Amino acid sequence: MRALHQDIGKPPAPHDGRAGSALIAVLGVSMILMLAGVTMVILSRQSIHRVQRMVNYEQAQAAAESGVADMVAKLFFDYSSWLGTTIHTNFISNGAYHVTSQLQPNNRVLVISDGLYMGVSNRTVLELIVNPDPYNLNSAIMSGGNTRFDVGIFTINGDIHANQNITTAWFLIPLTYVTINDNIWAVGTIDHWNAFHTGTKSNGVPSRPLPVFNFESYRQMAIDDGTYLEGNRTLSGINLKQPATANDILYVNGNLTINGASTFTGTIVANGNININGLLIQNQNPINPNMPALLSTGNIVLGIAGCSINGLVYSKVDTKMLFTLTYIHGGVVSLGITRLGILVQIDHGDNLPAWDPLNPVVPIIIGGWLK
Repeated sequence: MRALHQDIGKPPAPHDGRAGSALIAVLGVSMILMLAGVTMVILSRQSIHRVQRMVNYEQAQAAAESGVADMVAKLFFDYSSWLGTTIHTNFISNGAYHVTSQLQPNNRVLVISDGLYMGVSNRTVLELIVNPDPYNLNSAIMSGGNTRFDVGIFTINGDIHANQNITTAWFLIPLTYVTINDNIWAVGTIDHWNAFHTGTKSNGVPSRPLPVFNFESYRQMAIDDGTYLEGNRTLSGINLKQPATANDILYVNGNLTINGASTFTGTIVANGNININGLLIQNQNPINPNMPALLSTGNIVLGIAGCSINGLVYSKVDTKMLFTLTYIHGGVVSLGITRLGILVQIDHGDNLPAWDPLNPVVPIIIGGWLK
C-alpha cells in the first residue's frame, strides 16, 4: 500500500513547449494552404475568363473573316450589283457579321467586316484591286492603236487612252474643235490639235491591256432565248424587224449591215463587221442595263445618217465614225484604231458592261489585309 502513495507530493514534470509550437505551426501551414487555395481559385477563374474572352475574340475574328469571304464571293459573281452594299448575317451559334463594300477614290474597294460573338467584336478590312484590265467607268475611248479626230466638233466626257498615238487632221485644225472633260493619255504621241480638256495630258504612259469579251456566251444566249441569224445579213426597220425576245440579244454569225431608219432595244453582236448606213437608235433594256450596245469581231463603221447608242461600242479591229452625227453613251473600245468624224459626243458608261453574261465576273485581285 505504501508503494501506491510513494509519488504523492512530488512536483509535476516540466513541459518543454514542443506541443504548443507544433499546434501553431499546423495552424500557420493551414492558413498558408488556405490562402494558396483561394489564390489558385481566383487565378483559375481569371484565367478561365481570359481564355473565354480570347475564345470569343477568335470567334468574332472568324465571323468577320466569314463576312469578308461572303462579300468577295458576291463581288466576283456580280460586281456591279454588290458594290456599295451591306450584308448582315446571324449564326445560330450566337455569332454575326456586318460587312460592307466601299469604292475608294483610287478605284480600289475596301471590304470592311465587323464580326460579333458573345458581346465581343472584331473588325477585319480587306483591300481589293478591281478590274486590272483596266477598263473603268470613266473610260470614254480606249484604243489598242491610234485615236484620230478628223474635221468636226467633238465632245468627250471621260478619259481617252491610246496604246499608240492621239492625232487630229492637222491640216484642218481651224475646223476641228475637241472638248475633253477628263484625261488624255497616249503611249505614243499627242500631236497637232486644238483641244480643251479639264484633266491631265500625258504621253509616254504605259500600254494598257484592253477588255476581252466572250462572244461565245453572247452567241449561246441568242440561240437559247434571243435572235440568232446565220450568215451575212442586211436589216432595217423598227426593232430591226426582229421578234421580241427575253434577253434582247441579236447575234449575226457573219457581217451585219443596217440600212434606213432603224431601232433596237438590247445588244447587237456580229461575228464579223457591223456597217450602219442609216439612222440607228439603240437603247438598253431597263431590266438588264449593264449590257454592251454593239459588239463586233471585225470593224464597226457608223455612216453618214447618224446614230444614238446607249451602251459600250466594242470592236476587235477598228471603230470608225465617218461623216456622221453620233451620240454614244457608254464609251468606245477598239482593239485597233478609233476614228471620229464630223459631230460626235461620247460619254463614259454608268455601269461596267458584261464581259461574259453567262459568267459575270469582274477581275479582282486581293490587294492585302489592312486589319
